[in-house]
Formats: sequence, structure tokens, C-alpha cells
Amino acid sequence: MEYLLFDLWNSPILNSISLNKLIDIQKKCNATLQTYWQENNYLSPQWWLIVILCIIPPIIWFKFVDKKRITLITLFGLFYGITAIILDSLGSFSLAWYYPYHLTPYLYPELYPYDICVVIILFMFVYQRWGNDFKRFFIFNGLLSAFLAFLAEPFMEWLRIYKELTWKHIYSFPIYWIVGIICWIIIEQFKKLEQR
Repeated sequence: MEYLLFDLWNSPILNSISLNKLIDIQKKCNATLQTYWQENNYLSPQWWLIVILCIIPPIIWFKFVDKKRITLITLFGLFYGITAIILDSLGSFSLAWYYPYHLTPYLYPELYPYDICVVIILFMFVYQRWGNDFKRFFIFNGLLSAFLAFLAEPFMEWLRIYKELTWKHIYSFPIYWIVGIICWIIIEQFKKLEQR
């Protein structure tokens, strides 16, 4: 058994690409992305829209968030945000979708600002308004999920900020909804732990 594991570890398949070669490929990829960004993204209307999406929603959120519950609401948003970023990374790296416009060439996937500044803020508002009543939260979380999947994503695609490759909007709907419910459950568990 040890010999078999040693053989697998030293097999040409596992060692066919050296770390230096991988770093070299990454450097070339980064240089290409930077050139693409400078020539096709920077200061374009889509780039400005992404900038606006990074600035306006957080300002609106801060103005209207319930300051007495800001820690709890933010915690919900952080859980949702971490999940959204992980899922966005998985989808982008597997080329299920692509973002032709980037805020900066140094973020990958490129539309984290949309995840963080639009999606998460909308879910935090739903949690703020209906988070104390699971039935209502379930319904409005679903309505927001439908809005994002069937209206916001196609609109972003129409603006050419987002492009589906193998993904379909219908796949996003249950994911948005389930992530919201899971985050609600996590927050409820935290609240119970605090009360002990």
C-alpha cells in the first residue's frame, strides 16, 4: 500500500507541470487580463455602472439599516456574502458564467462588487424586515431570489456585464433562496447560543 501511494505521488501525471511553469502561466494570464481591462473595461459605461453599484447601495443600506440590530443584520449579510463569493468563484472558475466587465483586473471573479453591494444588501433588507418571522422571511426571501434570478441576472446579461456560458437563470433561483434560508437558520442558532 505504501509503495502504491509513493508511486502515485511520483507519477508523471502528478508532476507533469512544475510550480514555476504554473506561476509563469499565471503571470501571462494576469498580464492578458490587465491589458484586456485597460483596453475594454476601464471608463466604459459598464465599468461606471459597476462603480455606482459599489457606492450607492452601501450608502442606502447604511441610511436605512436598523441601527439597533445592525450587528445581527450585518452578520446575516456576512454569512450570505461569504457563501455568494465562494459560489461565484466556483461558477466563474468552472466557466459556468463569465464577467466581461471588471471593476479592476485584480479581482477574480470580477463581479464580487455585485455580490457584495447589491445581492447581499438586498438580502439584509429582507432579513431586517422579515427575519423575526420565518414564514414571511421564507416567502420574501423566495420573492427576492426570483427577482435576482429572473430579472436582475437577465438585465445584467443585457448590459453585457454578465454572460452565462453553461449556466441558466433557473439554476440561480433555488440557490439564492436556499442560501438565504441557511443563513437565517445559522443566525437563529447563534441567537439561541447567546440566550443560554
